[in-house]
Amino acid sequence: MIGRVVAVSGSQVVATISEDAGSAERVEKGQLVKIPLPQTHAFAIVSALSIPMPDTPVRLMELALVGECRHRGDGGRFHRGLSAYPALGDPVLAIEPRDLAAIRGAEGPETIPLGALHRGSGRIVHVDPDRLLGRHFAVLGATGSGKSCAVASILHTLVERGTQAHILVLDPHGEYASAFRDRAVVLGQDNLELPYWLLTGEELVEVVGGGRDPGPQRAAELLLDFVARAKGAYRDANGDHRPAVDAPVPYRLSDVIRLIDEVVGRLDRTESVAAYRWLKNRLEILSRDPRFAFLFGGIAVRDDMARILGTLFRIPADGRPITVVDLSGIPNEVLEVVVSVLLRLAFDLAYWSRGRIPVLILCEEAHRCAPSDKSRGFAPTRLAMARIAKEGRKYGVALGLVSQRPSDLEPSVLSQCGTVLAFRVTSPHDQELVHALLRDDANGLLDFLPSLGDGEAIVLGQAVPFPVRLQFPELSSELRPRRASPSFSRPESAEEDPIELLESLVRAWRRR
Repeated sequence: MIGRVVAVSGSQVVATISEDAGSAERVEKGQLVKIPLPQTHAFAIVSALSIPMPDTPVRLMELALVGECRHRGDGGRFHRGLSAYPALGDPVLAIEPRDLAAIRGAEGPETIPLGALHRGSGRIVHVDPDRLLGRHFAVLGATGSGKSCAVASILHTLVERGTQAHILVLDPHGEYASAFRDRAVVLGQDNLELPYWLLTGEELVEVVGGGRDPGPQRAAELLLDFVARAKGAYRDANGDHRPAVDAPVPYRLSDVIRLIDEVVGRLDRTESVAAYRWLKNRLEILSRDPRFAFLFGGIAVRDDMARILGTLFRIPADGRPITVVDLSGIPNEVLEVVVSVLLRLAFDLAYWSRGRIPVLILCEEAHRCAPSDKSRGFAPTRLAMARIAKEGRKYGVALGLVSQRPSDLEPSVLSQCGTVLAFRVTSPHDQELVHALLRDDANGLLDFLPSLGDGEAIVLGQAVPFPVRLQFPELSSELRPRRASPSFSRPESAEEDPIELLESLVRAWRRR
């Protein structure tokens, strides 16, 4: 026994700490304790400690009740909430190993290990993947706190347990290719295939405009009109119906340019041709620019959407259920458009399959895709992510958001994440946001956010029985993501010829 109950108010309990508890059991904030009741054991987390009067031996601990284990008919399983509450004078006990076994989640063929329970003698918390993925999850924390390694650990365990999810990793820094090797296919600027005819009208206007020089306002209207007519010409040639401009059906870019020339040739000299010439020039530049080959490459146009989807989402998986899309080489002016297309395709694939093809999208730097500031970013990207966050679970699309700047992430998207893994957060603004979002369910554990160690996180939400402090496993070098920050003391180029290195960099630079 480490104390006795002296006050009860709703889910909050105050207990004295026994005078001899210091030698038998050190009481710390965040510690799990139990209170035996007639039909159950109530479990609580120590949320605060105090000495109300310094000159007296009275020491108090504030407890947040989190759940119970019943004595009979339930196999000792842990349940959130309580059917009975402590009374004054009830003893507060230190938990035993069998208690941890009951509440940390039983290991089974359908569970995955998440991390080791803090002060739990290395005991591993197991979670149901459906509870983790089914309501989305967010991984938040400062740079260097261990987010990427924790994400890699989760994906490794999902793959090892044979989950049916097809995993798409949006990797803006090229970190994850080295983490999965023979379990993933890596798509980047050189081998990504995302033909222009998969883009919606709004996405195509953004690409052609380049984000810098949108051109005449008239050019966007002309582009959409010519694309619709080019799609119609392609479908007419194949005996099909006229599609909508946003329908993902093939068309020839050469038909668009031909239609521009035909219209310009018929224009009255009093009408300006500037918008037509600008549009034709932009399309020709994009089709010749090697940086955009993944969008405009190839001469022949084929209706091979099924093959493209199979490549993107690993259908069939063939032992490699993970697709890592390395976005680091994608031109910055179309980066958000590419993410928009991938998010939209994932949702539509799941929607039309009615959940038969479950997809997990892991989005690094999620605040760039769905910024809280509506004036920033590409609106369709933010809307595509918001749609998945709100409706994806109905059709089998899970979202994993990773961000070191949660205050810059769209709140409505973040609030849809049923499980949150909060790593070390040092920014006061980010701390306030995480506290505001999760305080009601954190039982005081979020106070540890600034002082968490590397790889340590507060996990709370749907996947765990109650908020817990976990230490994620240390991955071997071949299983962890590539280090985001190069070493200044032992640079990788130390053994390379500096002249040859510089010349190779210039060649690669110019190819972009």
